[in-house]
Amino acid sequence: MNALPGVGVAAAWPVPQPLERPGWTRPLMVQRVPAPATRPAWAAHARMRRAAAISQFALGAAMEALGGSIGGPLGVVFCTTCGGVNYSRRFYDEVLRDPAVASPLLFPETVFNAPASHLAAVLATSASNYTLVGDAGVFLHGLALAAGWLADGRVERCLVVAAEEADWITADALRHFQKNTRLAEGAGAVLLTRERTAQTWAALECVTDPEPFGYGAAQPARAAALRRVAAALPAGDEAAATANATHALPGEAFAAGAAWRVLAAIHAARTQQLPRATVLVPGAYQEAIGASFTVFPNENSSVSFPSGRFS
Repeated sequence: MNALPGVGVAAAWPVPQPLERPGWTRPLMVQRVPAPATRPAWAAHARMRRAAAISQFALGAAMEALGGSIGGPLGVVFCTTCGGVNYSRRFYDEVLRDPAVASPLLFPETVFNAPASHLAAVLATSASNYTLVGDAGVFLHGLALAAGWLADGRVERCLVVAAEEADWITADALRHFQKNTRLAEGAGAVLLTRERTAQTWAALECVTDPEPFGYGAAQPARAAALRRVAAALPAGDEAAATANATHALPGEAFAAGAAWRVLAAIHAARTQQLPRATVLVPGAYQEAIGASFTVFPNENSSVSFPSGRFS
């Protein structure tokens, strides 16, 4: 099974932006997705006209990973931690103010599987479509699920997408658990295929079993879970292990952040001409998990990892 991360132009992470929190005079600072310089063609699709930001991020990342190769049966696995928080907050705010006038247009975007539904509609695929909800490690669970579909012959290609959107509720909640961490939004995507192609960057070797450390576990418990995950990954030389060092992320993006780690690890291995990339993801509250990729040589030195991509 081959992993084909989307390729884009390297850029700096966007600067933090203020986000108003009701009842406070001082705003929260978050890492927002900048508006595109030109309106993408997919934004004109009927399903995207009222879609929440998280669905737009997911579709942007999906289009980049697909590289214009749209059509034919395509499985979709959408992964998220927080889901459509913006529309949920707006809808329930209206319900609390006056249930009689709460807009029904907002409600469809409050459900976790709304982005996956939009992806299937815009990409015109009726193949297997799942939404997974969990902490940051859920993206690696998504890769494992997609690999299983490929192995079983359910699909020839499967898109695994993770996306998160910023809202003052999640930004404030994060502050209570990680005071020095800034909330980030965006998306990342990987396309898995049964056969290797000229555009293939890496092959998925394995995804480890998760190592639970329990809600509210102390840092030593999380570190011990990560060590168990590292021990379960395929053995490699010291050089290959350095591929696990990822680009500095802009903040906590939960499932989307794990997707960025995967892309960064593969890019690092290709840049350094290493045979393997490994990824370790310490979940925010639930479990640690890891993945390993066989990396194919980078024959085009001009290709660069989109370290600043917020798709």
